[in-house]
Amino acid sequence: MAPNIKEMSQDYYAKGSAEAATESALTLAKIQHRIRLTKKDERLVIVLVGLPGRGKSFIARKLQNFLTWRGSECQVFNVGKYRRQAADGACAADFFDSKNSAAAEMRQQAASLAMDDMLKWLDNEEWSGTMAIPAVTPTTNGVRKDRVGIFDATNSTIERREWVLKECTCGVKRAGKPTGVVFVESICDDKDLLHANFMTKVNNSPDYKDMDVEEAMADLLSRVKKYEEAYETIDDDTQSYIKIFNLSSKMLVNHIYGRMGKSIVPALMAWNIGTRPVFVCRAGQTLNESERASLNCVMSRSESLGAQGREFRDALFSHMKVECLDFIRRRQKAAFSPDLNTGTSISGRMNRSGFGSQVSLVSFVDENGEEEEQYVGTDGVTPLPFPCHIMSSTMPRARQTLEWGENMPYPVEMLSNLNPLDKGDFTGQELENLAVTNPDWYNQLVADPFYTRFPGGECYGDLTSRLESVVVDIEQQVGPVLVVSHVSVLQVLVAYLRGTPVEDCTSIALPMNTVLKFTPAKGGGWQESQHCILNSPSNSDSDLKYIDDSMHTGGHITPLVRRRTSATQRLSVSSETKRLSISSDNNEDSLSELSSPMPAPPIWGDHRSSRGLEPSSPDENFII
Repeated sequence: MAPNIKEMSQDYYAKGSAEAATESALTLAKIQHRIRLTKKDERLVIVLVGLPGRGKSFIARKLQNFLTWRGSECQVFNVGKYRRQAADGACAADFFDSKNSAAAEMRQQAASLAMDDMLKWLDNEEWSGTMAIPAVTPTTNGVRKDRVGIFDATNSTIERREWVLKECTCGVKRAGKPTGVVFVESICDDKDLLHANFMTKVNNSPDYKDMDVEEAMADLLSRVKKYEEAYETIDDDTQSYIKIFNLSSKMLVNHIYGRMGKSIVPALMAWNIGTRPVFVCRAGQTLNESERASLNCVMSRSESLGAQGREFRDALFSHMKVECLDFIRRRQKAAFSPDLNTGTSISGRMNRSGFGSQVSLVSFVDENGEEEEQYVGTDGVTPLPFPCHIMSSTMPRARQTLEWGENMPYPVEMLSNLNPLDKGDFTGQELENLAVTNPDWYNQLVADPFYTRFPGGECYGDLTSRLESVVVDIEQQVGPVLVVSHVSVLQVLVAYLRGTPVEDCTSIALPMNTVLKFTPAKGGGWQESQHCILNSPSNSDSDLKYIDDSMHTGGHITPLVRRRTSATQRLSVSSETKRLSISSDNNEDSLSELSSPMPAPPIWGDHRSSRGLEPSSPDENFII
């Protein structure tokens, strides 16, 4: 029977040709570069390119934090530091004149020293830097880390970039040490943006430490002009490069595959210089024992909010409304008030009105006759109490923490990425019991709480993989963000926002009924403040003194570091459950300080001792 032409036509347009794909000289030739670049080398060099004041060091710091957080070892090698050492201090604009041969030689010497140190660091050899480098790449629980060096300099000429490529990939000097090289060029021609960048540079760069602002600005502009005279943009398409225009408003990528295409490109696209708050908090407290008894139910992972959890839900709404409306008011007072929409526009063109525009706040009279401001949503019509991008885990208690009334059409993005650590075969068991029934695994957990995987489940190290897209989503927003999740997940997320080693995140304290607020710092990091919005038994006076509205840029003290044993502490062991419990006037005492017959793992995550208090939720007790 002859084939139906109409059916064949429809099948072709729906699925394309059904003929099996075959290798050919053409396809092999076209994918050779992709094959080479998709291979994951243990060494990668990211070479920054751009004129002064284009945000290269901002990009370098963001890259270092992101790559370190996701499991690589990353180090920035700033040629400017080496240049200041070689020149014994700051240099005037004439030093950067391409016609100044003596200065050019000194600049090349500084670049060579930085390159030498970077390659030695990549190869695990001794270098002249201040950080001690081990003889072998560290491995943790079978996890071997790759190394990424960031060569931070103008690298503004073809000759300089060819030199960098040769140094990193020379078949003789680098034999047996395969190293990938990617250029990242930052191009900026927006005069207002440049002026803001220049002001940041003259106020913070060591080159202008003791200089008047006007004098420093004049010197910087003169320096930039010297560089512009010799500047050559990247146009060699045989190289792997990423071009960033005006700090992420547009990007161009060439020969970027593998981890670069999967992780770094989305991150580079997400980073922006906007100031917006990011709020993170734990889900509200679930049912307590008396509430369970009255409902005739038992503790479970799908448990609903209890009375105190509902109180926190209402307090969170009020807190977010105040914070977000204040953010919008401050933004509207600024000279530049951008649209807060991100992502693809509905019209196919750049969004020009809506979220964050001058007309997004409207006044209305409430039922008590008082005037109140309300935000108008992204469609310009739907009234919302305040602007915010909200993300939540799929757990009922997290979703219910955000149920702020039927009349609020608030879009909440529910993500399984934000669900608690999966304990696999050990779900429902207690750490004390596991120490007896699975001593080998328990001792491994004590030694390495970050990379020890629960049988059939996850380890903390796995959380960075599933949180990567969440981090990118948070970074790309230009308006307020709220993340409601659980302790283990938030510990990993907070480690990123604080810029602290993610391997140490298991000891980060996340008090109940507390909102952590992060706002961007000009250098690429985040400032932090903590706000206890509802008093509860789990927030003792001892804890509250650490939770205030002051801004923190460092020195984040975890419970395992700041703990002091109370004189009134009482330790008891139930013979029926073998569960440790304490009553104390210091509610954050860790098990590691108790007179336990076994060592306690330095892992807090979704586990807490039952200190005579109701657990906040099923996965935050010692029930795993």
